[in-house]
Amino acid sequence: MAKAIQEYSLADLMTRIEEIFNENPGPIKGFNAVVQYDVYDQEPATYQHFFQDGKLMIKQGVEAVPNVTMALSYDNFKKFLLGKQSGTMALLTGKVKAKGDLSTGFKIESILRKYNIKEPL
Repeated sequence: MAKAIQEYSLADLMTRIEEIFNENPGPIKGFNAVVQYDVYDQEPATYQHFFQDGKLMIKQGVEAVPNVTMALSYDNFKKFLLGKQSGTMALLTGKVKAKGDLSTGFKIESILRKYNIKEPL
């Protein structure tokens, strides 16, 4: 049964993101990158998203050198996922700190728009 985003732990949300992307791989076909999220506050953790050949695999921890790393709160991560927060504005206002290839980070935002993820997930 679908749940509201507030009901997900960070680990459960990562699992659900992986499911959503792999059920409909169209928007990630041809996108090959490692995107790292350093999520802090309530549930601090690091997750790497491995995009390759139209598939997404998410792993906790650091296994590879990422193309881009984004540090943000869990609340801002959820807003970004649901399209309620612009990546550009988040960077400009300091809600997200990014290092590495920023164009890869902006590509993630355009991919998320294609998935149009809404609650309940």
